[in-house]
Amino acid sequence: MRMFNGFLTLSWRDILLAACIAFIIFSLIRFLQRVFGKQEQELGFTVKNMDMPDVYEKCKELFPIQNLTFHGKEFTRGMRVKIITMQKKIIEGELVGINQVNLICIRTHNQIIAHQIEKIEEIKVLE
Repeated sequence: MRMFNGFLTLSWRDILLAACIAFIIFSLIRFLQRVFGKQEQELGFTVKNMDMPDVYEKCKELFPIQNLTFHGKEFTRGMRVKIITMQKKIIEGELVGINQVNLICIRTHNQIIAHQIEKIEEIKVLE
């Protein structure tokens, strides 16, 4: 109750001054986060250009299982496939492989995509 009475004695100028000081402190903290935060992010993230054959070999290591059986059909590494996901997205590309946690890897003309087998509706062979 005593603290509440203390707030009642403040004038509108006191409240405005406190709000301005809080805004200045907040802005200063945000500025310092931007200045010093960027250096930490830049150090932790590096972009490495790799050749497509190197990426493909790495994907074969990460997805070592070469054969996939899906709805009774057999698919093997290197086959051109068309995948329709549960979200009705279509992925066309080369089957790279499968891993132990049921992720399938497909190489398109400009991407390498990993997708959960459980979220695939249909797989067809392209000719």
